[in-house]
Amino acid sequence: MKSVRYGMRLAVLFWVLFFGVCMPLRAEEPAGEEASSEESALPVCRVRFSGQGLYVYADPLLSGVPIAVLPDGARVQVTLGPVDTLAGIRVCDTGAEGYVDARYLKRADAIVEDYDIYTYEEMVEDIRQLQARYPELLRVDTAGASADGRDLYVLTMGGKNATQHILVHAGIHAREYTNPLLVMEQLEQCLEYYESGSFHGTNYRDLFSNTAVHIIPMVNPDGIALSQFGESALRSPELVEMVRICYVYDVLAGRTDKPYEVYLTRWKANARGVDLNKNFPFGFGIGTSAVQPSYAGYGGLLPFSEPEAASLGAVTLQYQPTIVISYHSMGEVAYWDTSESRYRELNRGFSSYMLSMVPYRRMGGGGASGSYLDWLYSGETPVRSVTFETGNAACPLPAGQYPRIWLHHGSVLQAAAWYACAGL
Repeated sequence: MKSVRYGMRLAVLFWVLFFGVCMPLRAEEPAGEEASSEESALPVCRVRFSGQGLYVYADPLLSGVPIAVLPDGARVQVTLGPVDTLAGIRVCDTGAEGYVDARYLKRADAIVEDYDIYTYEEMVEDIRQLQARYPELLRVDTAGASADGRDLYVLTMGGKNATQHILVHAGIHAREYTNPLLVMEQLEQCLEYYESGSFHGTNYRDLFSNTAVHIIPMVNPDGIALSQFGESALRSPELVEMVRICYVYDVLAGRTDKPYEVYLTRWKANARGVDLNKNFPFGFGIGTSAVQPSYAGYGGLLPFSEPEAASLGAVTLQYQPTIVISYHSMGEVAYWDTSESRYRELNRGFSSYMLSMVPYRRMGGGGASGSYLDWLYSGETPVRSVTFETGNAACPLPAGQYPRIWLHHGSVLQAAAWYACAGL
C-alpha cells in the first residue's frame, strides 16, 4: 500500500498545483452581466463545525499565514472543487478569495440538515427532495417493507452500465441512528458536486459513471423509531406487545435493570426482538446472547426470518458488490476481517487504504455468529469490506458527536469509488 499512497499524494499534488497556477487567488473578472451571471451560479455554502473558525489561505496547500478566519455560519461561494478535501472559495460579504478545507462547508440550501435525532420520516422527505433536485443522478427503489410496514429504501447514484458496484448500509442496529444521517449527507455531497468535484485526479462524474453506489440508509427503521420515541412509535399493537414481552424476559434473565423507557432507548433489535446482525446464514445461532426475542443478541428462528435482513441480503445478491461499507457505532474502530473469511488478503489492502483516511483503530474479527459480514465473506463474489464503528460515546450517540464523525467520513464514498475504479 505504500506505493498506492505515494501515487495518491503525487496525484493530489498535481491537481493542487494545477489549480493553484491556473486559478490565481484573485483572478480578474469579466465585466458586466456575464460576470454577474457566472457568480450567481456558484453554489453558496455556510461554514460549520469549525469551532474557533475556518482558516482561509492564499496557498492551495493550506500553508502559511491565514488571510482570514471565518466563523461558523459565514457564507461563501465555492469557486473551485472540491479537489479531494480542498475548495476554492469567495467570501460572500467581503469578496475575498482563497482556499479552505471543504469538509467544513455545507451548501446553504442543503436538503439533509443537521438533526439532533434523524427520523425515518425526515429521511423519507429528504429522499423525495433529493430525487426531485437530482432526477438524472439519483434512482430511488424500495426493497420490501419492515415488520411494522415501513418501506426499506435503496438509493443508487452512478451509471446504469457501471461495471463496479459499491453497497453502503447503516442503521442495522436501532440505537445507532446517527449513521443514517451520515450516509444521507455523504450522498447529497456527492450529488451536489457531481460536475465540479474530483478525487485523486478523477472527477466525480467519471468516478460514479464507472462505479454505481447503492445506499441502504436505514436498514432497521422500526427499531430506530422505537429507540427514538418508545413504543408509541410502533403502528402494530402486536409488535408493541412483543416489545413488552422482551422487557419482561430481559428483566427476569438479568439482561437489564433499567426502567422500561430507558431500556427502549438502548434497543438494538428490530420490532420483533431479533438482532438483524445475527439473522444471516453463515454461523447462524452460534454465540447468541439471548435465547428468545430481546432488545439485543437474539438471532431469530431461522436465517433471513426478518424482512429487514432479507431485504439487505436480496440487495447484496442483486448487485454483487465488490466493495461494501457497513456503518455501526461505537468506539472509533474498524472491522475488516473474520476468522472464516475467504477474502482476507484481498481485503487487507482495501482496509489499509480506507484507514489511511479514516483514523480508526483496526480490529480483527472473531468466529462466525450469523452477522452480515460473516455471510458476505463466505459468499462466491470476492468482496472488499470495512465496518466503521462511529463515535466515542455510548449509544444512542449524543448530537455533539456528529461533527467529528462527519469530518472523519465526509469523503468515504469518493474514496471507495476511486479504489474500485483503480482496480486495486
